[in-house]
Amino acid sequence: VVATHADCEILEPKVDRGSVDGFLKGATIREVIGFQAKATSRDIIGSGGTHLHFPLPMRDYDNLRVAGRPFVLIVVVLPDEVDDWLILTDRELCLRSCGYWISLGESQEVSNIDNVTIRIPTGNIFSSGQLTDLMNKVARGEPL
Repeated sequence: VVATHADCEILEPKVDRGSVDGFLKGATIREVIGFQAKATSRDIIGSGGTHLHFPLPMRDYDNLRVAGRPFVLIVVVLPDEVDDWLILTDRELCLRSCGYWISLGESQEVSNIDNVTIRIPTGNIFSSGQLTDLMNKVARGEPL
């Protein structure tokens, strides 16, 4: 829904390789961002509420931090109770959560073995406005 609202389409690869779940495509061929999507219902908002602290497997971290490629990690934080995730009536479809994004393109190599905790600013809400801004950066050749 966010992608469609931002006038983007989602392209899904047939096989999940390189930690990429899909691609967000804007109006031109230059506007393509790879993404990996994760969801959690754990309390991952750190003290102060300025960042999420999300454990990411090392394989995904290494694949998503390749400099020069526009990739984002999208983490959707869901309510703790499964029954609270979704409201569905004949008048509305409401997913009760919020998605956050981060680009790991400039991240450094780390010596962790299993996972690395990613700090995602809570201001990086995966909204149609922010997705449009990301697409504009990609079109201009700017890093995310």
